[in-house]
Amino acid sequence: MPAWSPILIQKIEIHALGFVLRKLQLNRHREAEVDSHRHSYAQLILYLAGEGAQTVNRRKRHAGAGDLFIIPAGVEHGFSVLHASRPVCLVLDYEVKDSPRMRPAYRHLPTETLNELHRLLAQVPAKGRLTLADYSPILAVVARLLGQSPAIVDTNATPTLYSKVHPLLTNPGSLSNVARQSGYHPDHLTRRLKKETGLGMRAMRTQLRLAAAQKALREKPTIAEAAALAGFDDPNYFSRWFRRQSGRSPSAFRAS
Repeated sequence: MPAWSPILIQKIEIHALGFVLRKLQLNRHREAEVDSHRHSYAQLILYLAGEGAQTVNRRKRHAGAGDLFIIPAGVEHGFSVLHASRPVCLVLDYEVKDSPRMRPAYRHLPTETLNELHRLLAQVPAKGRLTLADYSPILAVVARLLGQSPAIVDTNATPTLYSKVHPLLTNPGSLSNVARQSGYHPDHLTRRLKKETGLGMRAMRTQLRLAAAQKALREKPTIAEAAALAGFDDPNYFSRWFRRQSGRSPSAFRAS
């Protein structure tokens, strides 16, 4: 039995300029662990919700909403659960013809890109034969992801700055204090993070806070309880903040 439940799966073959898309799939993990394995094709894995530990070439790193992994053909990779979360991942199977040898890579996508991908995926039929109109959102998803996935960070290299700063940003305290604990001046740290992930400290903290809010909304029976769990004293302010960050109200997020 597979270690995941497919929410959406389209086995398609699109050829364009040496790029071949084989499959687009949306999975929710249901097992605590996926053993290390490899494929004869390249794979792109984007965490849309939840969190886990993604392993690439026996190197493990925390993964949550917005984390994108590019895994070349033949590279070992696996997954293990964190806490009680069962993440939802978008998976693309593809090949690149006549290209230089790919490296495993990682990128963290900004909230706006993640929200745009959610909207595009909502337009893709979960099953059945595709029509010509269905290819437009699929191609748009592929274009967004490939545009965000240059092999700029080797996952076999030393730990990234993001992995060092990430746990500090989840704790309360000023951004200046985060920079000081990381050994950088705030402006210098923000520039380095933007170069590595596309996000500065403030945007990264906002995205982590949004992920925590979404997790709380899934776990708590009321919006007020979810707001308190996510660290908000005022449920009304929480609702306004959540809509501003995600484009949806907490009630609409829970309904979906």
